[in-house]
Amino acid sequence: MKTGLILSGGGARGFAHLGVLQALDEIGIQVDAIAGTSAGSVAGAFYLAGHKPVDIVKYIRSYKIFEWARFRWGTPGILHMDRIGKLFENYVPETFEKLPKPLTVCATDFFEGKTVYFNSGKLIPRLCASACIPVMFEPVIIDGVQYVDGGILDNFPVEVLRDKCEKIIAVHVNPIGPAITSIKFKDIAERSANLMLQYEVSSKKQLCDVFIEPQRCSAYSMLDLSKAEEIAYIGYQAAIAMKDELLKLK
Repeated sequence: MKTGLILSGGGARGFAHLGVLQALDEIGIQVDAIAGTSAGSVAGAFYLAGHKPVDIVKYIRSYKIFEWARFRWGTPGILHMDRIGKLFENYVPETFEKLPKPLTVCATDFFEGKTVYFNSGKLIPRLCASACIPVMFEPVIIDGVQYVDGGILDNFPVEVLRDKCEKIIAVHVNPIGPAITSIKFKDIAERSANLMLQYEVSSKKQLCDVFIEPQRCSAYSMLDLSKAEEIAYIGYQAAIAMKDELLKLK
């Protein structure tokens, strides 16, 4: 395959992936395969299912996650992803095989403590597993195995496509942002996670032919779902700014 696309996890910042996809369409870059984690896997599935990026933003924004998620007190997660799976059924096919191009989604086998890459079989439960944020959501059970968010162990799955594609475009939506002198209590966990993710990315950037990291995403939290359009536009601008590099891949 000529061009592979890597889409990182990032919660609401994952809307930036849709802006990047919009830019790739406009520039005329054809993607032959996608590998994603969490929000990146969802964006990739919707895109390969034939939906335009601008429409995907509208689809997801039209649903409020806490209205669709079912509360489950006394379980390993506050929310259950079954209704989110029902939402996905409206927009993506039942299996990976029904997508026109290869998709790989990354999830974490919670008890074995290992990364699992899915690229065949039933698509929707594997999308839910890839995006299953621990504590917030109850683990997704597939064939008796409990899975949670793939970003725990591999939030930037470049290696999945590196040997299968001539060129790799990679999008990471969790930049650290400018230096800070103080931080609010509620931001500590998220910034700590971003610091860990940045360490992973720094070791993988060299595997990418074009690396896109929308810096302005640092101003948004992983739960800023109400800012979907703003975040998508930031991704679009970041990709358009790299148009010359992207055109070299054609």
